[in-house]
Amino acid sequence: MNVTERNQLFQEAALQTKALGKIERWKKIALALSALGVAFTYAGYAGQLPHPFYGISGITLILAGTGSAAVINLGIRNGKRNVEKILGLLEMNKSCHIS
Repeated sequence: MNVTERNQLFQEAALQTKALGKIERWKKIALALSALGVAFTYAGYAGQLPHPFYGISGITLILAGTGSAAVINLGIRNGKRNVEKILGLLEMNKSCHIS
């Protein structure tokens, strides 16, 4: 592997790591949406003035938030695995040239 390919792989790993950080923020937003759903559900069914609309909206937010967070988490896990493979390839190639 020449220097240009190594630099490209290193840059790709850096870009993917940056993207994973942004995706982590989306996961936090999805979990916050789920927490908001819990508050809506409580207000809808156990609040001072129960209203089924809030309860149903809350349950929908909980399901949407947790489902989104689960899918996002899967993407993050696969992305981290991919970055580890790239860095492992770079490390393996580096140790081959040193020997």
